[in-house]
Amino acid sequence: MKRKMVILLISVILLSAIYYYISLPDYVVVNSISFSSKNTRDTEIKVVIYKYHDIDNTVKAIEQEHNRINGTPTSLEMDLYYSRWHLRHGSGHLKQ
Repeated sequence: MKRKMVILLISVILLSAIYYYISLPDYVVVNSISFSSKNTRDTEIKVVIYKYHDIDNTVKAIEQEHNRINGTPTSLEMDLYYSRWHLRHGSGHLKQ
């Protein structure tokens, strides 16, 4: 009986973890800062990437969404992070 309970508990935990991962978005834009002058508009975006399977297309999607909402800036800098914890503590920049 004890063995069945342990197997059931492990199964529930595993299924919960899989469900949590599936329900996460690909990315979340946490912060966007825009600096404007007479001829330029520079934008810096801080993004948490949760799913890394297709990072190049994800970065392009972030850029297209930003340009659709805010217009095309002169320069766009994206800081990508593994998690919000890494963003808060200033570590864990995603290397491309």
